[in-house]
Amino acid sequence: MDYEFLFVVDGRSMELDDTVARLIDAFDAVVSWNRGCCRLAVSWEGASGEDAFGTLAEKLALVAPELRVLRLDPELVDIADIARRTGRSVPEVEQWTHRDSFDAGSFPSPEGAPGRSLVWRWAEVNEWLTPLGLGDGAARPSRAEAAHIDVSLLDQAKAAGLSVAAVIG
Repeated sequence: MDYEFLFVVDGRSMELDDTVARLIDAFDAVVSWNRGCCRLAVSWEGASGEDAFGTLAEKLALVAPELRVLRLDPELVDIADIARRTGRSVPEVEQWTHRDSFDAGSFPSPEGAPGRSLVWRWAEVNEWLTPLGLGDGAARPSRAEAAHIDVSLLDQAKAAGLSVAAVIG
């Protein structure tokens, strides 16, 4: 199965046109900058999210050894983002979010509430939407897999002498 990863990477290595070109050629990767944060979107095959990450990390190190992957981006979305991604109205998405939390098919729990809006992890929302035919068709690491991947990346950063603050931003 192909898994989608959205990584936060050290932007200094991404300022090199050659690095970006190699990543695009090898992975059909997408590199983006948003408010000083550099992200790398890439798909990779594996039996699980962690398995896919393991082989992807090895390949990334070969293709772009100067690249420093810091962590996974949790890809947080609010109601308007979900509506935009699914082609549904904001009121319809709001109804989804108010489903009874004891219902086995209930909408995922929010990740938090920065400002006045609740936000969710897109991976969990997408998984909930998939049986309804509204998902984007992409698999992403589960919350547990994402936590393991982030710990692995943090351990690599510590071994390279980086501070935790430099990694978690």
